[in-house]
Amino acid sequence: MVDLPEVSPDRLNRYHGQVRSDALLSIPTSAAGTLLDVGGGTGATAVAAKQQGLAERAGVVDLIPFDPTGTDLDFHFAGDLERSDALDRAIAAEAPFDTILALDVLEHLVDPWAMVKRLDAALKPGGVLIGSIPNIRHFSVSLPLLFAGRWQLQDDGLLDRTHLRFFVRETAIELMTCSGLVVEHVDARVGGSRPIRIARRLSLGLLDRLTDFRYIIRVRKPA
Repeated sequence: MVDLPEVSPDRLNRYHGQVRSDALLSIPTSAAGTLLDVGGGTGATAVAAKQQGLAERAGVVDLIPFDPTGTDLDFHFAGDLERSDALDRAIAAEAPFDTILALDVLEHLVDPWAMVKRLDAALKPGGVLIGSIPNIRHFSVSLPLLFAGRWQLQDDGLLDRTHLRFFVRETAIELMTCSGLVVEHVDARVGGSRPIRIARRLSLGLLDRLTDFRYIIRVRKPA
């Protein structure tokens, strides 16, 4: 039995209750059907997908315990993704899925490659898996490491101390396709200020990999 952590209401709302609008843009409008948000916190993104007509049923598997009563979630399973049967129970009860979201969760796992294969098996033919994966090559990490030898873990962000795996664009794509899923779309999300965006444009793409904050990657299961 895996003990579930206690989470303060502030962190529950700030970190686990965010709507990932950037990821919603990658859900095909033709998807509908059933959506699973793996590591989806309180289900805010899953509910938003339903409200926008991107899913007919939507639910979450997450380590954080949460009472979905009064929300528009259709199902919620609580448990560690790798050390409990929470994901297996969700798959047994609700699969196959038209859409699976894995947003900033794979880098927290011991074996994210095995997870992608499990999620692939739970998809319908033609279904999509959408992952959000931080870019460890971002200048805020790579420059301090290169010039000052600093690798300072933090409470959140690119150097979140709970990250177990680290990816750049190429290895993030390799992860998302390790089970035979086919890449449809890679969207680089840029963090930072207006000067950074100007520098990207002036560099004619040379600074893109250093200023990409995360990648939203959509892969599809062959029909």
